[in-house]
Amino acid sequence: MTPYDDLIPKLEDSDAQFYLDAIRIYLGLCEGTITMDTALKAVDLLKKNPEYTAYPTNPTTISINSHYKTKMLDNLRTLNKFNLFTKSSIKSAYNFAFLIEEISVNSADLSLLSVLSKSPTISLVDASKLLDVTPRTIARSLNRLREINHLNVTSFVDFTAFNLQSVMMFFTVQEGLNWDDIERSFTRYPFTKSILKTSMTDVGYVTFLYPNYEDNKQLFYRSLKNVSKTIFDYSSFHYQEGAGAISNVDLYNNNEWELPQNLEDMLKDDREPENPNLPPILHCSGPKPELKIDDYIIASQIQLSIRAAPSKISEILGSKGYDYDPKIISSVSRKLQNRNLLLPYLVFAIPGLSSNFCFEIICNERIKTRILETIGKFPWTIYYSSSRGLVVWTMTPGNHQVEYYQLFRALEEKPGVQSVNPIMTISYKGSKSMFDLTRNLNYQNGKWLVEPEDVEIEPYFEF
Repeated sequence: MTPYDDLIPKLEDSDAQFYLDAIRIYLGLCEGTITMDTALKAVDLLKKNPEYTAYPTNPTTISINSHYKTKMLDNLRTLNKFNLFTKSSIKSAYNFAFLIEEISVNSADLSLLSVLSKSPTISLVDASKLLDVTPRTIARSLNRLREINHLNVTSFVDFTAFNLQSVMMFFTVQEGLNWDDIERSFTRYPFTKSILKTSMTDVGYVTFLYPNYEDNKQLFYRSLKNVSKTIFDYSSFHYQEGAGAISNVDLYNNNEWELPQNLEDMLKDDREPENPNLPPILHCSGPKPELKIDDYIIASQIQLSIRAAPSKISEILGSKGYDYDPKIISSVSRKLQNRNLLLPYLVFAIPGLSSNFCFEIICNERIKTRILETIGKFPWTIYYSSSRGLVVWTMTPGNHQVEYYQLFRALEEKPGVQSVNPIMTISYKGSKSMFDLTRNLNYQNGKWLVEPEDVEIEPYFEF
C-alpha cells in the first residue's frame, strides 16, 4: 500500500499491470509503507511475468530519491489526466522518471575516474598515492561519483566455466508478422536473457544463455534455426568467444569530449595492429567442473558490483536467501580472479555521451583485431566476440556521432567484412540476472540437471 494508490489503477492487461506494480513498489519504498523484504518478495512475483524477460525491471535496485519520486508522481498524474493506461505509456512513465540527468564532474573526481578506468579495482590507498591525496579524499570522491555520476564498477564473468553458453541472434522480422507476439514467445522461453527491438530500426537481437554447451549445442541450434526460418527474413547467430569493455575518460577535457586520434587506422588494409594497443577481453575458457554452485552464486553477485566489500555482498546475498560468510566470499573472489574468470569495467554518466549505437559486424579474424584496436580508443565501449565477428555497443558524444557512425559504415566496403548492421539510439540494455536464469536448476559436477529437450525453443512459438 502507498499514499498514492488512488493514482494506480488495476488493469486486465498483465503486461501493463507489470509496470504499475513496479511503480507501486518503488513508491512504497520511498514512503516507508513497505519494507525492503516485502519489496523483494513483490519483485519475485514481477519476475514471473514474461514482460520481465523482455524488460528486466527491478525497483528495489533504484536508489530511494525524492527527485525520482516527484517525477514518478508527476508522470502518474499525467497518465490519469489523459487516461493513458497502455503498456507503452506506463512503461515510458516508469523509465522516464529514472532518466539520468547530465551532471558535470569536478576535476578531482574526474582524475579519480580516469584512474579507475585504467584500474577499476584499485585500492583507495594506491589511488591516493597516484593522485597525491589522502585515502579519505579518495573515498569522498568515490562516493560523489557513485551518487552524482552513477558510477558502478561491474564485471564480466566467464560463465562458460559454469557450463553456460551465451548466444546472440540478430534478426529482421518477416513482413506481416506482429513483433509483440514474437517477443512474447521469446520471453516465455526460460533461457532467454535479453531482447532488444526498437521502432527506430528493422534490426533487433535476442540473447540466450543455455546450459551444458557440448551436450545441447546441436539441439539448441537446430531448434532456433527452425524458429528463425518461420518468422525472420534475416537471422545471424553469435556464439560468444569473449567479451570486454573499456572507457577513456582522458578524452573528456574542458567539459567536452575529444575525438580520438587515428580512428582511420581501422580502415587501412595493410596495417597490422599492435597487441599492446588491444583493449582487454575476457576469453571463454570452457567448463571447469571443479567449480561449485556456491562459486556460481557468489560470482553472480560479484558481477554486479565488484568493488563491494565481502560483508556487503554477504548482506545482499542474505536478502536473496543465500547464507555466506564474508570470508567465504573473499575466498571465492580470489579463486575467480586467480582463474582469470573476471574482467571489471566502469559504468558512469558524464555529460556529452548522448548518442548510443549497437553494431553487428560480421568479419574475419584479421579485421576483427583491427576493429578492436580502434574501438579501444572510444569514450566508452562494450564488445562481444564470436566466430562470426564482433558486436559493439558504444556511447559517443552527440557532436561526434556522425564521425563514429560513418566509421563503422565504411567498414562494410573493406575486404574481410561481410556486413555491418546498426541499431541506433539505444544504450547497452540490461538483462535477466544469472539468479533468475538458473533459479530452478540444479548444478552438480560441472553440469546443470537439464533434459536435452528443455533447451528446444520451438514449443514456445505458435507460428
